[in-house]
Amino acid sequence: MSPDEHVWQADIALDLPGRESYSYLLPTGAVEKDLEIGTCVTVPFAGRTACGFVLAVERRALPSGFMLKAIDTIHADVRLPPALLALIRWGAHYYRCALGEFLAGAVPAPVRDGAQRERTWLIAPVAGFSGDLTPRQRVVLGLLPLTPTPLARAVELAACTRALLDKLVAAGAATLTDVVRDKEIRLQARHERFALTAEQQVAVDAVAAALTANKHEPFLLYGVTGSGKTLVYLELAQQVIASGRQVLYLLPEIGLTPQLAARVRTRFPDLVVWHSAQADGDRADSWRRCARGEVPLVVGTRSALFAPLPNLGLIIVDEEHETSYKQESVPRYHARDLALVYGRQLNIPVILGSATPSLESVHNGRAKRFTVLTLRQRPLGGSLPTPILVDMREECHAQKSSAVLSRELVTRLAGVRAAGEQAIVLLNRRGWSPVVSCKACGATIMCPHCDISLTWHRGANALRCHYCAHQTPFPKTCPTCQAPELSTHGLGTEQLAHALAQAVPGLGVLRVDADTVGERQGHAKLFQAFAEGRAECLVGTQMVAKGLDFPRVTLVGIICADKGLAVPDFRAAEKTWQLIAQVSGRAGRGERPGTVVVQAFDTEALALRAALEHRPKTFIDAELKLREEYGYPPYAGLVRILWSGESEANVQLVANEHGARLRGILDGAVLLGPNPAGVALLKNQHRWHALIKAATRGAAQSLLDRLESAGGLPRAKGVHVAIDVDPYVTS
Repeated sequence: MSPDEHVWQADIALDLPGRESYSYLLPTGAVEKDLEIGTCVTVPFAGRTACGFVLAVERRALPSGFMLKAIDTIHADVRLPPALLALIRWGAHYYRCALGEFLAGAVPAPVRDGAQRERTWLIAPVAGFSGDLTPRQRVVLGLLPLTPTPLARAVELAACTRALLDKLVAAGAATLTDVVRDKEIRLQARHERFALTAEQQVAVDAVAAALTANKHEPFLLYGVTGSGKTLVYLELAQQVIASGRQVLYLLPEIGLTPQLAARVRTRFPDLVVWHSAQADGDRADSWRRCARGEVPLVVGTRSALFAPLPNLGLIIVDEEHETSYKQESVPRYHARDLALVYGRQLNIPVILGSATPSLESVHNGRAKRFTVLTLRQRPLGGSLPTPILVDMREECHAQKSSAVLSRELVTRLAGVRAAGEQAIVLLNRRGWSPVVSCKACGATIMCPHCDISLTWHRGANALRCHYCAHQTPFPKTCPTCQAPELSTHGLGTEQLAHALAQAVPGLGVLRVDADTVGERQGHAKLFQAFAEGRAECLVGTQMVAKGLDFPRVTLVGIICADKGLAVPDFRAAEKTWQLIAQVSGRAGRGERPGTVVVQAFDTEALALRAALEHRPKTFIDAELKLREEYGYPPYAGLVRILWSGESEANVQLVANEHGARLRGILDGAVLLGPNPAGVALLKNQHRWHALIKAATRGAAQSLLDRLESAGGLPRAKGVHVAIDVDPYVTS
């Protein structure tokens, strides 16, 4: 090939760190129009095949003696819309990862791999069939249900073989159709009130004005729990869909999708539910339906932000304060923040909704960067629940023991059961006991792979690590001194559920935590059981704290409410305030008034008092003042650098070398560390970290640009370096 010859080349982004793209020749027989920007392709790479996405197609000179490999396969049915590709490009730069890595995180692997949704075959007799059949075939035909029935069930009912049914179909006596198997459990929604209150109408009109004007405007919908934020969302969604555009509705937790999907389906039957726990074929099918423009509305967790909707008109981010919108692995994006960028790029409104908005969003509202819409009334549930704060220091003294349940909570749970009502009890820790120690030598049994104590799960009689999933049987003797005297300390949801059932005889208890919802659709099954009244008490971790709407719940109990305040995290008070206010709001959402019983040792903590006494402004003002004084978001931009590796000495050495490099480009920013991370050993990886505090997010990005221009952080063998922009884990 002469050096002057030009050939068609495609720049492909692969799921690899560092380099943005690799060049490949077009496949034999393909022309440039066969390869649109954003299309998924399969290419040879380092002796294997890899999936990537087309970034550019150009006719360029190929230097003499330089060889390029050709693309293997073009997956024409997997192509990102231009707007979505632009968002991912922006996100890759802002969150500092390779574009190919972000693309791989945004497009589910089942989509790239061409997974198909599982289907099932239905057989039905043809009415009035009069053709020739054997006597046996006639008998079987008469045994088939008139309605289409799965083949396996038809074989069972007719006591025949699959081959015989195939002969009926071949003779024209029966029809065989394939349908997509719907595995999703669909909860029954309670009757929806469609009439808007005056407050709700004001909110709808404000967003509708932005929709009509075709302009981007971020809205913060602040509404107390039970104020009808969902009704505002659905009313606006109806307007958007009626105009021929699509709606994206984001939720923070998988556990919230079944109940919300049931409510949304009362208006929009043809929606797509999107989350990472779906079967591969279901995820791939949902992606393709969205790409074809067949879906008017997507309800899903943070990954739904990347649904390939070709004509998006509105983005809703419900419970916008939730930390689960921040992904802790590559790509480390924040779905709420990226949704705002997406809305700006598409020139459409974005609604952030919460009863306990994040301090960043409150600050943006006060700075007029967001339009604040407020819902103060509970149209269906009357007044907010009555708070009862129990001082557990006094309770332990009165009960002459280390009390788990206060007498107040036990009495009110008994009342709930007698009245045919329901209760929710929150404890944000699973298992039976979080600590097992030796009475003789005092040693705590630790995970061999992580710097964390093992939690005892009594039902499985096992000690488990909640970080790496290491599991071992409960030991008969201390691993350190061999003494047989082991004791357990602390409380988890498993022990709490047992204690509640003992304290209130006959109380039906359902437990919702990571141990009980592990199976597919686990959340939906438990919530469905509770909605049907198969238990009076729902016990769980923060999964039960938000978004749930059970009209018979009149009591909420919160155990160890102040425990989160001891976590070394500058957001600890904010998270505690949000959690208590959110779970309290699950009570009294029907016709009967609600009560919340909060058990705590530090009963004077402002986060507790403000949440229970419905004084959000008091807490927010005090917390923002502290954040400004100490230089934390929203008054700063943060970047966390995390070093990890098998050799502790090597990790420390590289962290200190990189720390010195970072200090040379700070330009007014502050570097805290490097030092050992809060969990210094995780999954056999030693960890060091550092926190960069810049004056603003923009200043933090400028620092990272300077770092990149200076050559970045040099790679070191055996040490992985992660950059986390706007981190939510800082300890």
